[in-house]
Amino acid sequence: MIRIVAAKSRPRAVRPPVRGGKSGGYILFETMVAMVLLSVGLIAINRAMRETIVVRGQARDYTEARFLIEETISMLELQPQLVEASKSGRFEGEHARFTYKWQVSKVDVPEPELPPDVPPEEVEKFKLAARYLAKIEATVSWERFGRKYEQTAQTLWTPEKLFMPEEERTP
Repeated sequence: MIRIVAAKSRPRAVRPPVRGGKSGGYILFETMVAMVLLSVGLIAINRAMRETIVVRGQARDYTEARFLIEETISMLELQPQLVEASKSGRFEGEHARFTYKWQVSKVDVPEPELPPDVPPEEVEKFKLAARYLAKIEATVSWERFGRKYEQTAQTLWTPEKLFMPEEERTP
């Protein structure tokens, strides 16, 4: 049978604290410096987190605005024929803080100048079928943290998409 006996440890001598000596106030000074550095670090981390939240929100807004612009333009593109017009309003539901503005207009296409040495039979090949195109322009606006933002997109369509009186259609 094995018996384990605990060894007795000797008590160590404890030095009395030094009063009025060289190391008297250093602990307090070191603690204060450490607290200041810790506070500055926490403030910097807090600001960085706030900026991250703001930038994430802005990125989300730009993404949502892009989808809302595409939705607005798609609603117009699905029409069988467009008329020169414009409209503005506010989206509904969860996108109520976004406003929209769209415009359908006619864009004139200038006829390019041809070099003087082009033969007359070739000139007919360069004639434009129509002197205009249909343009759809949509803008979505919103506000975040008191600042205004907006995003715009445009697209062009063939002249057949835009309703024009017959006398304006002919080239």
